[in-house]
Amino acid sequence: MKLTIVEQYPRMTILHHVGIHGELWATSHRRIFVRQHATWLPVAQFPFHAPRDLFGFSRPSARVFRADKCNIYVNLLGNILGIRAGWAYRVKQNLAPQPLFQIQGDCVLHGSLCEDDAGNIYFGEYFMNPMRDAVRIWRVSPDLERWAVAYEFAPKSIRHIHGVYRDPYDARAFWVAVGDFRGECFLMRTRDAFRTLERFGDGEQIWRAVKLFFTAEHVCWLTDSNLERNHACRMHRRSGKLEIGMHIANSGWYGTTCREGLHVAFTTVERGPGIMSNMSEVLVSRDAFHWETLHAFKKDWYRPLQLFKYGVISCPSGMMSQHELYISGEGLVGLDGKSMRVDISDKG
Repeated sequence: MKLTIVEQYPRMTILHHVGIHGELWATSHRRIFVRQHATWLPVAQFPFHAPRDLFGFSRPSARVFRADKCNIYVNLLGNILGIRAGWAYRVKQNLAPQPLFQIQGDCVLHGSLCEDDAGNIYFGEYFMNPMRDAVRIWRVSPDLERWAVAYEFAPKSIRHIHGVYRDPYDARAFWVAVGDFRGECFLMRTRDAFRTLERFGDGEQIWRAVKLFFTAEHVCWLTDSNLERNHACRMHRRSGKLEIGMHIANSGWYGTTCREGLHVAFTTVERGPGIMSNMSEVLVSRDAFHWETLHAFKKDWYRPLQLFKYGVISCPSGMMSQHELYISGEGLVGLDGKSMRVDISDKG
């Protein structure tokens, strides 16, 4: 297989979501854009927030102050939810975003929001949480007029939520990935709209996942550990049996499953004994368990990593083709604070 860069978007910092009609939602600093018919159109602008927005004038300072971090998610009704600087917003064309409610943390991880058949949006709180306070999963109504805590993890039980994911093979099921340290890493499943959660795993690093991939027989992930060697993993749906597969050079954060069925994952360059490479890799798989490296971006020279950001590749939520796959990056040579469209061909 071969990855080809088809088009670059140097002004679009993060590509967030691909809508049901193929529209592409993105942000550049505080500004929100949508791409339709090969044209970027301005939509709205998040409110100014100090101190981060005082330092968005340069890429290095924007990295230090996390000035670009935010989320955009568009549900099946076309309603736009934005999250930035600890607030959830309703976004409408050419209007100031309407603040809805506050959350713990700045925003959530890329691609970690999802919805049910009615258009209710679900997401979990992601924040450093040093005191291990309670952590919540939020439900926002399809019209974005109502919101409530769908589930709350008790204090001292987890650090934060990495993502909430709809199971494409079980219409009633949603999965939640939580972490980060010993006794905090689990997969959770609900089949009753978050009234109850089943827990899978023993809390160790092998169960520390961000992005989940689904097949008919398994739930799969790349481990997200800077503390221990990373692996491709899968859990059998019926038995709950864990299978540990190949070594992965770095922690695995983001990814997607393409319309054609190809699974694509991205590794992250961070710090720790579990990080073996200074390359952020694009991995592909047919079964979400056996992976091959297709492309890699080198970590740039900015140090220290914790201050100037890790080397990260992300992609939008929503359905994409492997021949029209969108990615964004930070802290990488040729892919820092910018985005691109790539084609993954079967011939290499």
